[in-house]
Amino acid sequence: MMENMNNEKRVLLMLSGGRDSFLSVCRLIEDGYQVFLVTYDNGHMSKTDNVKVLSERLDQIFGRDRVRHIGIHFIAQNIRPLLSKALYQEPVELCRDYPHLLLSQVNCLACHTAMYFHAIAYCKAHEIDTIAEGAREEQKFFVELPEMKKRYEELCGKYGIELRLPVYDLKSDMERKDELGEWGFLPKSYEPQCWLGCAMLQELTDEQRKSLTDYYDQEIAPKASGMIKRLTGQKRILADRPVKGSYV
Repeated sequence: MMENMNNEKRVLLMLSGGRDSFLSVCRLIEDGYQVFLVTYDNGHMSKTDNVKVLSERLDQIFGRDRVRHIGIHFIAQNIRPLLSKALYQEPVELCRDYPHLLLSQVNCLACHTAMYFHAIAYCKAHEIDTIAEGAREEQKFFVELPEMKKRYEELCGKYGIELRLPVYDLKSDMERKDELGEWGFLPKSYEPQCWLGCAMLQELTDEQRKSLTDYYDQEIAPKASGMIKRLTGQKRILADRPVKGSYV
């Protein structure tokens, strides 16, 4: 799977298919990286093949020696354990521990973190030392706010992996549009539809952010080591097998 990409600067980019991850690919290549693209399916997504159209377009512009899509990997089985506290506790007990918890954001937190667990495991199995994603603080989703940026950097760092967020500080959608156009791309989204995620109705309060941070620290982070270790072993075994559908 990696026979033609031997440059020392290699990065695994979690490709959603949206314009932010799209531009992240361009910026990483500009910085001299060979980019492996992986898309994660949480079991509640439609049109995941959209990202294949994007990867083909990237291949046409940059070539397979610079960028390659390694498949659509299924992660639903790893999300439920990260939600167990929220799923199995009575509301009164959950509110006692996390009084301002927003379940809509907990879903995204568990899903996004499961992606990181899989990405770290893949990097460990394939000796890649950098992970990237198209997170932008401007979007205000909890998983993209500074407290989670810091935690994901620390999580990756524990495994000797650097986290890069090429568009994290991007403020203007117009700047993103213009830059994609400069690269020769039509600045459109190829993002699959996620039916698990919820739109932001308003900016999160400090109390909500604290409850979500506490949930990550106490209910999700302790599961990281065991899950990543197991996934790393599986990805080493499956390293030379072809990708078949989403179940990889």
